[in-house]
Amino acid sequence: MRGRLLADAAVAGGGGGVVPIYWSQPLYMANLTIGTPPQPASAIIHLAGEFVWTQCSPCRRCFKQDLPLFNRYEVETMFGDTSGIGGTDTFAIGTATASLAFGCAMDSNIKQLLGASGVVGLGRTPWSLVGQMNATAFSYCLAPHGAAGKKSALLLGASAKLAGGKSAATTPLVNTSDDSSDYMIHLEGIKFGDVIIEPPPNGSVVLVDTIFGVSFLVDAAFHAIKKAVTVAVGAAPMATPTKPFDLCFPKAAAAAGANSSLPLPDVVLTFQGAAALTVPPSKYMYDAGNGTVCLAMMSSAMLNLTTELSILGRLHQENIHFLFDLDKETLSFEPADCSSLS
Repeated sequence: MRGRLLADAAVAGGGGGVVPIYWSQPLYMANLTIGTPPQPASAIIHLAGEFVWTQCSPCRRCFKQDLPLFNRYEVETMFGDTSGIGGTDTFAIGTATASLAFGCAMDSNIKQLLGASGVVGLGRTPWSLVGQMNATAFSYCLAPHGAAGKKSALLLGASAKLAGGKSAATTPLVNTSDDSSDYMIHLEGIKFGDVIIEPPPNGSVVLVDTIFGVSFLVDAAFHAIKKAVTVAVGAAPMATPTKPFDLCFPKAAAAAGANSSLPLPDVVLTFQGAAALTVPPSKYMYDAGNGTVCLAMMSSAMLNLTTELSILGRLHQENIHFLFDLDKETLSFEPADCSSLS
């Protein structure tokens, strides 16, 4: 069955297309259609996602979604059982059209998916959108969260390219196991103003992610950043930070701090190959509401990971164009006005 599905889904020429994506608190989504006649659906864009799937009718246990359930009886080819099935049909997503293998969920323990119908995975697997379209490259650019009416962009195949300015940087992707869908890179250093932080040798791998909003650093690196930010703000942090954050300040106290006459410095993350990603204060100091600002970085120890791993969250990817070259096994990035790319 697996071989037949993938054969049916293959697209010649490496895939291609431009997909507008949009922020729907707190994730990024895309609109698409499935089948002939086309049935509308919406999906969360998941960088490390392994599959493409949607909820289908008849459904015994499904979470609430904004659009009608997909009618599986109009699908070209279906396989499976009563809890969930797989099939192939024509997908139109942005300017890209392809026959894709996809999952059809009819009994889910997911409580909610923010109104979306399903998920479009971009992971390093044959079942993801990228894998099925045989795309040798793809890129995405996330417009700032909450920017009303501003579209972000996912670009596939030949459409995926950077402007190539002097600010562009490239770092190799970490070799992962054959069954891993993740995109990971090596972190070599962190700089906060004049403070230089070196991650521990066993904690230098960073997962690039579009699901987590904030970034997570290995514990030692996080506490070094936390201390440096506290000194730079020059005000006493809140005794009880706003959940889920670890370090928060009252806005008024932070503004009146002893060092408030000096602007907070950027956080610079340097990856293998001297590829530097700059995170300005507006991105690492998050307005948590109720007159509170919080450090949008946390310790990866909070996630109870089995290995020391850092995570680059989507907040720190905003207005950065990321290009994944799957032939060269590299990730390139540069600052961009993401709303102008879709």
